[in-house]
Amino acid sequence: MLLVLMFALIAAGCAAMDLSSLKGRQKTRDRVIWGLLWIGGMTATICTLLKIQVPSPLLLIMFIYKPINDLVSSWF
Repeated sequence: MLLVLMFALIAAGCAAMDLSSLKGRQKTRDRVIWGLLWIGGMTATICTLLKIQVPSPLLLIMFIYKPINDLVSSWF
């Protein structure tokens, strides 16, 4: 748990430095996308540090794609 806390503190420091370059009215969309990617990366890293088994994102893509593929295949 100490390793996760140390990682979170280092990541927060890096995030603070990065956010200073994204200041301004025109870059709101960039900040939102940056924040979503940052949260995703933090989540993946913390899951790895805590040895939490997370299913592959490819399974979600297959779950969405399979019915569409079957529908299109039935048309031809």
